[in-house]
Amino acid sequence: MRGIASGRSAHQYRSTVLAALLAAIAAGIMVLVALGIFASRERADARLHVALAVANDVEVVLALHMDANSDFLKGVGSASYRSYAWPVARAGAAAAAYGRLEEALDSDRAGLSAVRALRALTAAWSSQLETIAHQTHEVGSRVTVASDELLLANETLNQITRGLSALRGRQEVLIAAMHAESEQRLAHERLTLLIAIAIALLLLTYAFFVSHRASLSKARIEVIAAQAESRFYEYFAQHPLAMMIYDLESLRILAANAAAERQYGYSAAQFASLPVSQLRPESDLAAFLSDLEAYRRATPRSGSAGLRRHLRADGSFIFVQVSFHFLDYAGHEACFITAIEVTEHEQAKRDLYLRSRALDATLNAVAITQFQHGLDVVSYVNPAFERITGYAGSEIIGKDCRFLLGDEQDQPGSVVIRHAMRSNSEGAVLLRSVRRSGEPFWNQLHVAPVFDDAGVATHHISVFSDVSELVNSQELLRQQARHDALTLLPNRHALTQTLGEMLGQAKEKAHQIALAFVDLDNFKDVNDTLGHSAGDLVLRNVASRLRDGVGQNDFVARYGGDEFVVLFSDARSASEIEAALSRLKASIAELLTASDMTLHVEASIGWACYPQDGRDAEALLSNADMALYSAKSAGRNRVQKFDPAMAKANSQRLLVTSQLRAAIERAEFELHYQPRVCESGRVLALEALLRWRDPAGSLLNPGQFIPQAEENGLIVPIGDWVLNEACAEAKRLCLSYPDIRMSVNVSPVQFAQTDMAAAVASALARTGLDPRLLEIEITEGALMEETTLPTLQKIRRMGVSVAIDDFGVGYSSLGYVRNFKADTLKIDMSFVRRIGRSSVDEVIVKAIIGLGHTLGMRVVGEGVETTGQRDYLLQHGCHELQGYLYARPMPAAQARQFISHHNADSFALLRKECEASG
Repeated sequence: MRGIASGRSAHQYRSTVLAALLAAIAAGIMVLVALGIFASRERADARLHVALAVANDVEVVLALHMDANSDFLKGVGSASYRSYAWPVARAGAAAAAYGRLEEALDSDRAGLSAVRALRALTAAWSSQLETIAHQTHEVGSRVTVASDELLLANETLNQITRGLSALRGRQEVLIAAMHAESEQRLAHERLTLLIAIAIALLLLTYAFFVSHRASLSKARIEVIAAQAESRFYEYFAQHPLAMMIYDLESLRILAANAAAERQYGYSAAQFASLPVSQLRPESDLAAFLSDLEAYRRATPRSGSAGLRRHLRADGSFIFVQVSFHFLDYAGHEACFITAIEVTEHEQAKRDLYLRSRALDATLNAVAITQFQHGLDVVSYVNPAFERITGYAGSEIIGKDCRFLLGDEQDQPGSVVIRHAMRSNSEGAVLLRSVRRSGEPFWNQLHVAPVFDDAGVATHHISVFSDVSELVNSQELLRQQARHDALTLLPNRHALTQTLGEMLGQAKEKAHQIALAFVDLDNFKDVNDTLGHSAGDLVLRNVASRLRDGVGQNDFVARYGGDEFVVLFSDARSASEIEAALSRLKASIAELLTASDMTLHVEASIGWACYPQDGRDAEALLSNADMALYSAKSAGRNRVQKFDPAMAKANSQRLLVTSQLRAAIERAEFELHYQPRVCESGRVLALEALLRWRDPAGSLLNPGQFIPQAEENGLIVPIGDWVLNEACAEAKRLCLSYPDIRMSVNVSPVQFAQTDMAAAVASALARTGLDPRLLEIEITEGALMEETTLPTLQKIRRMGVSVAIDDFGVGYSSLGYVRNFKADTLKIDMSFVRRIGRSSVDEVIVKAIIGLGHTLGMRVVGEGVETTGQRDYLLQHGCHELQGYLYARPMPAAQARQFISHHNADSFALLRKECEASG
């Protein structure tokens, strides 16, 4: 019995050992499989994390460069320009990102080399931007930038952008490969785990079978079962994957391991009162219940539930890969599940999908090609490619995309691209391409290789966009920058460039060129009377006639306004150039129609020759302009060659202008007064005459500086001073002689450039002078201006009288005299001086006096120097006399003495006459 008992004991021991060994083997298999899966996933996750970190840092570096470029461009045109592209924070961020990239790609020789090259380019670009900032200057309201340095900086930025794009593309391919590998690994892991579970279950089943065969006692069997359950719980609780068991009827969670607590954020106590449905989003709950019911009806008691969305305790979403097994647990029909979190994997897959969708949605055309049998055949095109080219993807997959070049296969840009593709380098060019419809377009193409893990280029990515509108706009801008929009002639910018080129050729070949300024005479009248549209038509016609009237090698440009420039490029004699310009003038003078009116347009032309009239562009333009001024001054509608005397005269004019400005500032002007007397010798009026006492003490008469003052507009401030000073003197004089008028000469320029009526009113108000004591003298030419008559009417309404000066030598238009009947006519001294020597002049004088009497105007004879002239004028009814016979112009104090003496004598004589007649 003892032996039997001992044998039984030994048998039981062997059975126990065998059962325990089988259970241990089953558990070991599960643990080893789980550990292998965990280690494999850790390695894969680490690789994926590195790849995603590299892609993220590439995006960071690219964004920093785009921000730097944007801030640099914003600075252009600022009040005080300097580069804002690389502040310390941005430079530090870029350096940190590059450092992380170098660390991440330490084992990737090609990637590490690319990152270091990009870091060097970034440093070079930053230096280039600083150089541009230091070379930027403000000129007036414009900011000038060194275009060569700017182009170099833009090329460096393009290299950086292309390098970052290539590095990013490489990482995207690597991530995609990792995702594919991850999906395969997940499938293998699930299969391995199921096999391990199956083996473990088989071993456990066999262990239980062995225990039964050993006829162990019920108590021993229960102990063995309890131990097995304990080992299961130990495995369950310590497993790195989240596991749970829940009741199929109530859905209450019966057990959850520590990994589940960490993954979902619930404690063990919270899990004990939590239904498994609460781990699902509400929107997924119906699908979960439907799938659970289907799994329960299915024959397999275990399987994969696929990818699911679960909720953490904080309400955030996670993605899990769920596998399930139905079992009896503690008297419950239950379901055992394993929930492997794959959120990062799914996010990476989603990011990859978004990038793919972005590739499809981008406005730039993208084509991926692969080198096969000597050709770069297309393997993928995005929708933008189809839209831009008109070709469907199905038409061109497998074909060489050089068909887009049409008949221009060998254009320079295509050679560059082919070289880049053969050498597995990047390339960017502008190509002329052809759509499927045959329509040409400009293609901005960028090609970059795609390398595999071994560094072998497997594909090429071609990105291009239709830049036809941009190219055409640039061409139009270039055209507009050099041509006048109205006449389509070259503009002043093009003239400057062409003149410089022609001067260079003339110096090299030692021949002359001629430059002519062509200015339309009285063009303002066309605009004022017919409107600017008619003026534009005239300018276009003149431009066409000039263009048609010159030789093939000559050049015509619109200089501005109604002024044109003609360049004669070949050597010709002065007579030939004169003849050519005379033909151009005659061509311009041919009748043309504008606004239903036939116009006769005339032009003045001034010209100069290289090298005798100027050895550079500025001198040639200046001297031709002086010749034009001379032609205008000589009566217009003529051709005038430059003469050195013109430069001297021009210098004199500039000198006089400068001296006049200084004279105004230094108050060097003074007024002299010449009396106007009646037959008795009594002074009736004083004429204020301007004098200029220069710094040397010389007294200059108006004829020496008034024409220049009228030409440069300085007559306006001078005339204002004369008017105010004369009115002030008249006010002082009227205190003793209340009936003596003050006569002031007014230039036509003052009527044209100022409100003369307002100026007269202001002078009267400032001095308090009675308007009856002021007389304004104007020339006949002033009456010809349309704006003069209304102004004179306003002045007359103030009570101020008006005299027409130098009558008879100007236009002498009786129509204007009729339209504006002045108070006084002043006979020009040229007629008065010839009294007694010219019967014709005497007749004219009598006619003017008769005209004045008939129209009710007083007549004044100017320039009376002899008693014969005086007697003739008085005999024929002249009312007042003025000239050296009576008095020269004199300062105010002498003028008062003269009035005091002569007016006293005239009163005495008048008194004697009255007494004799009484």
